[in-house]
Amino acid sequence: MKIKVRVGLVIGLLFLLSNATPAAPSDQDYASHATVDLGLKVNIEPLHAPINATYKLIDFIDGMISWSFNKKGKGDTGYIYSDGRIFVGSQDKFDPTVKDRLDAELKAAIDLVNSTEPLSKRQRNATEGAAILSYYSGEAKVDAATWNRCGNILVESSRYGPALFYYNKSIDTDPSFAYPWNNEGVALRNLGRYQEASVSYNEALNLSPNNSVILNNRGESQYHLKRLPQALDDFNRSCQLDPGGSLNWYNKGVVLSGKGRYIEALDCYSRSLESDSYNAYAWNNKGVALARLGRYQDALPCFSNAATINPKLAGAWANGGIVLQDLGLENKSQDAFSAARALGYNQTKTYYDALTLPPTILGENGKRIPGFGITSAIVLMCLVRVISLRKRSRLPIRD
Repeated sequence: MKIKVRVGLVIGLLFLLSNATPAAPSDQDYASHATVDLGLKVNIEPLHAPINATYKLIDFIDGMISWSFNKKGKGDTGYIYSDGRIFVGSQDKFDPTVKDRLDAELKAAIDLVNSTEPLSKRQRNATEGAAILSYYSGEAKVDAATWNRCGNILVESSRYGPALFYYNKSIDTDPSFAYPWNNEGVALRNLGRYQEASVSYNEALNLSPNNSVILNNRGESQYHLKRLPQALDDFNRSCQLDPGGSLNWYNKGVVLSGKGRYIEALDCYSRSLESDSYNAYAWNNKGVALARLGRYQDALPCFSNAATINPKLAGAWANGGIVLQDLGLENKSQDAFSAARALGYNQTKTYYDALTLPPTILGENGKRIPGFGITSAIVLMCLVRVISLRKRSRLPIRD
């Protein structure tokens, strides 16, 4: 009797195993992956033909079908299970490009199911929403520094909104890591959300109170929020912590210019240029301070330097035109204005009273990365060849 019971249990167990849905690949099988549960049963049989026609079929067994998205059998792999699970995996380490590819492949897999067993609009919206929200990449394997680096990649290509997703992931993974808080502030600032950016910078400074980059970034947002005393406090501290930081002195000069303190601003721009003589904006704003002090002949070579370093800096050409007017050189002035207009300058605007350079993101080991793309400087002076005025000047301004 006992033997019959045991045999019956074994047969029953084998029956259950034979009808069980195969297990999904584990995190160890792929460097990154995406998965979603459709929440419905899927008939695998009709998927064989479209998958075999479009991709490289790998396996077709009861309860599961798998394929390579590459016809040659290389690249990412997809799995669809009869219980409604979909899995796509890649051997490439997680980054924004891989995520975009996995998203597209996951959508393609959902489309395959939809082509054989049409999903309702509600089901489709729910599954695609889940595909976006469930993240994918064996999240336990992705550390805070990697999430932060992915956000930086997107900021460097001006994709500020998507970058916030990665910075939030980095913060969730390690709330004590200051860099993603700073970088979240940079992304928000570049979206024009200065108040929210300031909150992020505050969080970063709570974790790293003597970080001159973060102080400088917060000061820049304070400036745009018209909080000049607070902005000046931040720039003063950043200059004390990093006396050789070109951007710190530059931004301090901008605030002082905004307060009409041009002599002090002039000193700041000079300090900035000692650290980075190729900062076209600092040359431009140094010229602004000199022009405001009535020192037009000294201002002109500053604008010339700015336009030489960055020929696409429209304000430098425009400011040069204004100084040339003040010096009575109308023809040369019109040439400079023409160059500015060709670059999009609108003469109804006032330039450089409120010009600050965008903030800085922080990468691995505190590496500083500009928070936006500045046109590369090409040393080539063009359209206007400015004459000597006692002191030889090359070129152009006005705030």
